[in-house]
Amino acid sequence: MPSFNIRLLERCLALGDKDHYRKGGRETDLFAEDRKALLALPEARFDVAAWKRMKADKYGIVTVEGRHRYAAGPEHAGRELIVGLRAFEVRAAAMPPGPASRRIRAPTATTPPAATTRPCRSGCRGDRPGAWPNSQVREALPDPLREWLDGQERAVLAEGLRTLRQAERESGWANAVAAMAEILETTGGIDRAGVCLAAARHAAGTEPVAYDEPVDLTEYDLAFAGREDNA
Repeated sequence: MPSFNIRLLERCLALGDKDHYRKGGRETDLFAEDRKALLALPEARFDVAAWKRMKADKYGIVTVEGRHRYAAGPEHAGRELIVGLRAFEVRAAAMPPGPASRRIRAPTATTPPAATTRPCRSGCRGDRPGAWPNSQVREALPDPLREWLDGQERAVLAEGLRTLRQAERESGWANAVAAMAEILETTGGIDRAGVCLAAARHAAGTEPVAYDEPVDLTEYDLAFAGREDNA
């Protein structure tokens, strides 16, 4: 292979010895003239990375895209970091004061938080109400949804987490969270059928039906109430 590459390079360079079809001079000489007009490359290589401000948890772990967990190190526990996402590498840079930067290890988990576990005193899982304060699921949820679940009784919290797990299994983590937040904002609560239906709609990329005027269900309530009275 090395000898073939050498011969291939020589053959390609030899093609430049012929005259240019329009300008008449040798293509190699014309290219040498063009090179004089080229700008110099920058001293620093272009860094293809997306940088985000993130906060490490009490174990020094940052969670990327709600599901991938990277260990930045215990020295970064509870600290705000600048995290650079590259094609094959994740780099964390501490906000001053702190260490300048550190290349962090491969993800410790690549599955959605609703399907992962996290160490706690009782070896609990994130979908059990007693484990809720220390669960990965809680950290990965948006603030309104997390705050609503924090304020619920154990039975309501357990049902909400079961609903989240079912929707995640059927439609994916991101769609399940988006659907749960949507139903909470719309109805002020969470029901399994509504969340799973909304998650499936998000997964399919279907937009919700938009009405020109708000729908008034008062007439339906009166109709059903009348039926019950007549019965």
